[in-house]
Amino acid sequence: MAQYTYRKKSISSFLQQLYSSGLKRSKYLDDTQVQTLIERIGIFKFKGYLYAFRPHINRYSIDDVFHIYYFDKFLTRYVMEITSSLETVLKTRLVEVCYQRTNNPFFYLIENNHKFRNFKINDASLSNWKSQTSNKQNEPENYLHYCLYYKAKYQFQSNKEAFLDGEMLIEVCDDVNYPPFHYFVENATLGVVVYLIKSLKIGNFDILRSIGRIFGIKNPKTFKPYLERLIEIRNRAAHRERLFNRSFRSVKGVDRFEAFRQNIPEHRFVDVYLYLYFLLGRLSNYTDYSDFRIKEIEILLDEFKGDRMITEECYGLNSMISKEIEGFLLHNIGA
Repeated sequence: MAQYTYRKKSISSFLQQLYSSGLKRSKYLDDTQVQTLIERIGIFKFKGYLYAFRPHINRYSIDDVFHIYYFDKFLTRYVMEITSSLETVLKTRLVEVCYQRTNNPFFYLIENNHKFRNFKINDASLSNWKSQTSNKQNEPENYLHYCLYYKAKYQFQSNKEAFLDGEMLIEVCDDVNYPPFHYFVENATLGVVVYLIKSLKIGNFDILRSIGRIFGIKNPKTFKPYLERLIEIRNRAAHRERLFNRSFRSVKGVDRFEAFRQNIPEHRFVDVYLYLYFLLGRLSNYTDYSDFRIKEIEILLDEFKGDRMITEECYGLNSMISKEIEGFLLHNIGA
């Protein structure tokens, strides 16, 4: 394998190299504005969007690269909103399903209630529930966050004796004030929630199977990749990784999602968009994929052109997008 060679580049030399390779200069921004945008984006991230125009870079301008970068940033905001809604639904359903099967709010600490051997709660989740050493706070809140409220009022040792006496437990830490399940789930990350869904069982009752059926997916082996894809998408959006022109984890089509995704590349973003709307139960609002494309995908471009936050950041460049780049974006989204 080749050894990596690092070549330091200044923004001015990087831009000169782009123009020398055939990329056209901006029609709308002066050199100072172009350099400012590259400074904000970063050379490394900018190159990820530039690759979409190779090997025909001489057909395009630097405006076109900025357009797909800022559209991707705009798209990220949508993804964060949708995945946050799904996270809320998952948390609500998980608590409901589990409490229908048990009256023990600390059941998740019992070893027999997990399919995964040696199930362990990660340190990041436990850090939020470290036992409170003092009730004094430098800046007391008028309305305590439920986590602070719980730790100030309850102690795990007494709850352990009341709810877990005689049970074989998962690994527990002495300095953690473990909360009831609904408190823990509400405070958990999406990754931890998915981990719980895949691991938990109550008797012979499989939580993964039950949650999957709520979303219209009867087979838990089919539903598991749905959850894993959700984490992948959320993490990419949360860390502002590129969504545009990327491959995504595959999932098996179900119901209207299967019908709508016919003839659509399953790794393109439009498949992700359909998948998210399916999990939210919103595909029933559309007659077919063409209807969905017109009402959801194409309208994204119109909203992008008038988005206030994007406009302020890129000197209004988003309102100057060409029909050619609109078509380029739609094609690469997968629509």
